[in-house]
Amino acid sequence: MFGWNGKILRIDLTQGTSRVEDLPAYLMKYYVGGRGMGARILFDEIDPRIDALGPANKLIFATGPLTGSGAPAASRFIVSAKSPLSNCVASPCCGGYFGANLKYSGYDLLIFEGKSPEPVYVTILNDRVEIHPAGPLWGKVSSDTEKAIRNEMKTDYGLDNWGLNCMGIANIGPAGENLVRFASIMSDGGRAAGRSGLGAVMGSKNLKAVAALGTGQVSIADVEGFRKAVMGFYAEARDNGEFQKRRRYGTWGLPGRANSSKSQAAFNFKAGYSEAFVKYENPEVIRDLIRVRDEACFSCPFSCGKRSRIKDAEYPLTAKGPEHETMALLGANCGLGDMEDICRANYLCNELGMDTITAGTMISCAMELFEEGHLPEKDLGYALEFGNTNMFILLRQIAHRQGIGDLMAEGGIAFATKYGHPELFMGVKGMGIPAWHPQAFDALGLQYATCNTGGSHTKSTMPFYEGRKDPAHFVEFTKKDQDYIAAADSGVLCWIIYHGPLWGEKLSEWLTHVTGVARTKEDLDLLGERIWNLERLFNLRAGITGKSDALPPRITKEPRVKNRVVPLDTLLVDYYEWRGWDKNGVPTRKKLEELALEKEGEGVI
Repeated sequence: MFGWNGKILRIDLTQGTSRVEDLPAYLMKYYVGGRGMGARILFDEIDPRIDALGPANKLIFATGPLTGSGAPAASRFIVSAKSPLSNCVASPCCGGYFGANLKYSGYDLLIFEGKSPEPVYVTILNDRVEIHPAGPLWGKVSSDTEKAIRNEMKTDYGLDNWGLNCMGIANIGPAGENLVRFASIMSDGGRAAGRSGLGAVMGSKNLKAVAALGTGQVSIADVEGFRKAVMGFYAEARDNGEFQKRRRYGTWGLPGRANSSKSQAAFNFKAGYSEAFVKYENPEVIRDLIRVRDEACFSCPFSCGKRSRIKDAEYPLTAKGPEHETMALLGANCGLGDMEDICRANYLCNELGMDTITAGTMISCAMELFEEGHLPEKDLGYALEFGNTNMFILLRQIAHRQGIGDLMAEGGIAFATKYGHPELFMGVKGMGIPAWHPQAFDALGLQYATCNTGGSHTKSTMPFYEGRKDPAHFVEFTKKDQDYIAAADSGVLCWIIYHGPLWGEKLSEWLTHVTGVARTKEDLDLLGERIWNLERLFNLRAGITGKSDALPPRITKEPRVKNRVVPLDTLLVDYYEWRGWDKNGVPTRKKLEELALEKEGEGVI
């Protein structure tokens, strides 16, 4: 078998047992890996109406055939479960070293079931799978958890420094333990499977961490063809400047792009521009202020990750990021303009294990409620106008469910409704929307509204194509772009690196060389569309209907940016038609048959 290992590792946390089973052939044929396989298994094995924080939910760590293959930027893994924040299907993607190590240990998928009676962590070293007590780790922040596990494995497994440094660890901080509904799964020194609150699912299972170190390999079907394709890609990236640009700035070039185009989330999306961010329109300013070094995920030549440091004794460690989304949501959107303050907020979220995007939309909502007199100071214990660094106190309170943080840990809708103004939470399907202001680009609002996981910047990429103005075109493009990322998330490839006019050729080329199974761009279009429709069906069964394809009233009724609103009702009519869905946003039987979602032996819907 090439590309895949053909194995699933299932761990029953209730019983404290594990077993290995064969990976079904239809999953490889029709879903490839990663996000596709995760969605299919969830659809087949859980009732979408379950409590996401109950033991019936399953937590799936999924690699793809390209993970660990040596394909450039093929390091990532997908985590799948039902989201406790949106009640939708969830599929955050994460880089680092964990995915490759899971693959090198011999497994394509790792599935956690049930709930441990006591806190535990799991170690995977090839076929040696062990469940350990995690009582001493419970309550530790993310970086301390990683350090403790590496130290224990050094002692118990006799690992040398090479092995310890190459190991991948996914873990939760206090937010996940306390079931904060937007808790992240943190990995490998600050990378995050951040969206949808799957850190809370991990915490609900009393699972503190999982560490993997594998010594196997991925078999390649066409070694020489693959080698030539990889070297050709390197030459192309060198010649077009992508190496230099990605390595130097990562996402630090985006705050300036967003601010200058008036698409920057600012002041709870009341604006698309921050005066304080003008100085960051030159990414060299950010780099000079906080950069320590550039970092890469496994098998990635671009080193777009940034390690940063600020001059503050309370924050002595170097931290990962902040990425652009964090700068915008915890920065401009909360009225912060000082990069050191933004780094403090980012550091707290990473250590406590919280999604920086939803945390930012939560706090900016609280700031507006406070300024408008709806949130009394006595409920907070301090002032919280825009720009107030008391937000650092609030981040800690949310993670530990202390004071008003207990209510905010339940999510933005619950919090804003308590104070009489649910419309002031800028979210979609309960999840805070990302950094780009939807009124800047009609298509972006459509993408946020229709995303199967809730408002997300990782399921579509229209902000990078702001030159496309024709509504008919960008509705079609939105559908195609969503399908593309679903396919890339199943490969699994870093879509940021490969996105562009030739994405289909690149992804199909890698998959064909590695697996020996020929796949064309058209095959990948169909794969992505199949996954998108399957996720939609999961959500419909969970009770998430077309009425949830909505945006906050501020975006559709108040012209805050460029004197525009998003004409979502009109866009949805065209979008549903492009998708082959009915007027209520339900996939038709014809569409399901076209996508091989209703054929015997291939997973009957």
